[in-house]
Amino acid sequence: MQISKLLAPLLLFLAGTLSAQDYPPNPKPGMCYIRCKKELVEVKVKQVVVPSYKEYKIVPAVYETVNEQIVVKPASKRFEIVPAVYKDVIDTIMIEDPINKITLVPIKTIDTFEVLEIQPAYAQFESKPGVLNCKSKNPRDCDVICYVQHEAVKKQIPVKKIVANPAFVKEVKEGKFKTLKRKELVSAPVVKEIEIPAEYITIKRKALVKDETLDSSDVGAIYREEVRLVRDETDGGAESEYVWEEIDCNLTDLNILPIYYDFDSAELSSDAKSIIDEKLFNLMVKKPLIRIEVNAHTDSRASADFNLDLSERRARAVVNYLVSKGIKRSRLEYHGLGETVPVNHCTDGVNCSEAGYAKNRRTEFRVLTQ
Repeated sequence: MQISKLLAPLLLFLAGTLSAQDYPPNPKPGMCYIRCKKELVEVKVKQVVVPSYKEYKIVPAVYETVNEQIVVKPASKRFEIVPAVYKDVIDTIMIEDPINKITLVPIKTIDTFEVLEIQPAYAQFESKPGVLNCKSKNPRDCDVICYVQHEAVKKQIPVKKIVANPAFVKEVKEGKFKTLKRKELVSAPVVKEIEIPAEYITIKRKALVKDETLDSSDVGAIYREEVRLVRDETDGGAESEYVWEEIDCNLTDLNILPIYYDFDSAELSSDAKSIIDEKLFNLMVKKPLIRIEVNAHTDSRASADFNLDLSERRARAVVNYLVSKGIKRSRLEYHGLGETVPVNHCTDGVNCSEAGYAKNRRTEFRVLTQ
């Protein structure tokens, strides 16, 4: 009994807490709930397109016509130039000054020979063969020495002898003259100043008698009926922009979408479209507030970049198909993950069976939480 008394306040506290946190009312065991934004609905409103204003009317100005003389060409002066007067004169002018002209007299020579002593005369003792039948054992007693005189050695050398030394001669060369015809000023030019009077015309001009004024009147506003998007409050939750959507708990995890593509293709077959209608389209029509995520994967039998692009095109094809059937694109999210999330060991460099590769070639979906 005492335990019951203790649990009663606790249960009341928990009930109040759950209510304060805005949990789904009357939840079903085994079901999951997603907090979704309410749909926007169309509401007609009266919109002012032209506000009320004052309309003004101009009262024209009043003029009178007067005559007025206008200068169309002001007075000025004109200048006449009386040209200069010239006469022809012939002058003789020197165009080259006189100079003392110098003429060179070249040197004169003749060819001859001179005798050159290339070795002087000399005398010296010279040995001769010894005395025949000399009986002395001393060889010097048998020597014959003669004092021999040698003449100088001479050679003829070709030379030039000057007959007349070089010189120069000066003579006066007269200057050159030219006859020139020129004009000599007789009278200088002069300028005559001539007065030109102004020119006038008479015009008719409108002189202002009374300026423009304004008259005003009130113009009423113009309205138009417009359609605005507001939160759907039909469920009675007027103060909240969210609503709890009941969903199968398995749909919040990644689920296989059993569709298949041709090799290197992102085109959806008729069978694939039927599966998408059954698994996704019908669900999104039945639950108009939920959002769906679509992920596509490939096996590892191509480059990583190629597989990433192919998977993204395939996931996008699923989303585009649902949009073509009227599902809002804002309710859909897709990702191409290529070969980055395998479910088995069949990765780069590993040989696998077709069944092993096929497990990684998959398309998945799940319901997104808001």
